[in-house]
Amino acid sequence: MSGEQKKRIDYIDFMNIYACFSVVCMHCSGSVFEYGNIESRLFLLSLFVQTLAHSAIPVFFMITGTTLLEYRKKYDTKTFFKKRFMRTVIPFVFWSLFYLLRPVWMEGTPFPKAEDFRNALLNNQATNIFWFFYTLFAIYLCIPIFSLIAKKENFRIVEYICLLSFLGTAVYPVVTRFLFPVYGEIVPPFVTGNMGYVFLGWLICHENYSKRKRTAIYIAGIAGALLLFFGTWYLAVREGYTDEFFMGYSSLACYPMSAAVMLFGKHVKWERIYRLIPQTVVMKIASAGLGIYVVHLFFIMVGEKIHIFGVHVMYFTVIMPFLIYGISLAVVLLLKKIPVIRKIVP
Repeated sequence: MSGEQKKRIDYIDFMNIYACFSVVCMHCSGSVFEYGNIESRLFLLSLFVQTLAHSAIPVFFMITGTTLLEYRKKYDTKTFFKKRFMRTVIPFVFWSLFYLLRPVWMEGTPFPKAEDFRNALLNNQATNIFWFFYTLFAIYLCIPIFSLIAKKENFRIVEYICLLSFLGTAVYPVVTRFLFPVYGEIVPPFVTGNMGYVFLGWLICHENYSKRKRTAIYIAGIAGALLLFFGTWYLAVREGYTDEFFMGYSSLACYPMSAAVMLFGKHVKWERIYRLIPQTVVMKIASAGLGIYVVHLFFIMVGEKIHIFGVHVMYFTVIMPFLIYGISLAVVLLLKKIPVIRKIVP
């Protein structure tokens, strides 16, 4: 294995761990959406945590682009879809039904009707955080096409796609809200949503940015983080509720911040970590990322019933992410060791 390949694998593993833990942090700081109903210190603490963690979902999509856009080098498209089905679709169905039925055995609610099962699977009505899977499935359907573009000879085309995505999903909404209206049909449809992040992840992986360019991206990322925090704070004070405009994953705040986080992750000398933690351990923790995503919400629900966290919500925001992540990781790794059961753990 070449040094370049090893470096790529290293940073993808660590970025996966970062993104997974950050998702847990975001879901433990939901007080940020209750401006006006909570004390300002709790709102600011939650907003600070959200700012530090908000690159998590974009990083997940960038990892998807980095690892899957070149799938044709390893296997054919039929195998690609088979692997994606086994890794995501089967777990999605099981855990959607799990969360749909959870209130029945935990709270004694009536058994769901047939239409509830249908809506749980087709309309994201099992648990709202599973919106991620629907987006992921849509991306998977596009990857066989976009994999034909993601080649080194097409660097400029990929850069153009990322630029269009940034302009269409990050800049355009700011212009229309704060400056003047612009007809929405001008935004190219194939770069909307999170597809730009898929290409951006691949681009960051393969492009060798100069120190000057990296510095510029880092500065833009810091500016994005400041915009997310202070912009959201300002809008909340002005509107009287939590306006999520700058908290969008493709917003003008989050887009440069996420790019900076991913680029920074690529250039960290992660091999130094292996002096303390074996690489096999890091890879195993990283492989549990999607599994942690599907189970951690259950443990958050349990944690919310603990009296001390209900009385002192700040403790929940600061302490709970570490407990939830650790418990979820242990459960996922255990389930992965059990025959048949491991098929429901992504």
